[in-house]
Amino acid sequence: MTDKDTEQVDNSRHSIVKKGALATTALAIGAGATSGTAAAQDDENDTVVVFGDHYRPGVDFDVISELNPQTRDELIDDSGAADDVFDEPDDWDAYVISYDIGEEAPSWGILLTEEVDLDVGDSETMGENGQFRDAALDLVEATL
Repeated sequence: MTDKDTEQVDNSRHSIVKKGALATTALAIGAGATSGTAAAQDDENDTVVVFGDHYRPGVDFDVISELNPQTRDELIDDSGAADDVFDEPDDWDAYVISYDIGEEAPSWGILLTEEVDLDVGDSETMGENGQFRDAALDLVEATL
């Protein structure tokens, strides 16, 4: 490779990086201008899946613990939903949640999500838009 070829490759790389930086900057400016709207829209579209008896719309819950991958896989496999409901089980996270229902005894449930990033201690509320993801397995899909 000659010096001229090397210079052309370097210029070509520089041009690609420069165009990428411009695109990223434009995207950041556009995102900054709509961040409030986008954040509100994202909150409305965060989908979770719970078992029917764990679906309590409009009731606050706290994330107690995240299930480890092995336990998550066993839960999905044991539910019979591995192939039909969860196309890529490894992409899903599972959490133990506790509803705030005003009683001394906790009301726990299991929440599964492919989209929402939750941490222990987070508080959320499921929307009233729940619908069966799989009625035979009693799995309800709702948004946060």
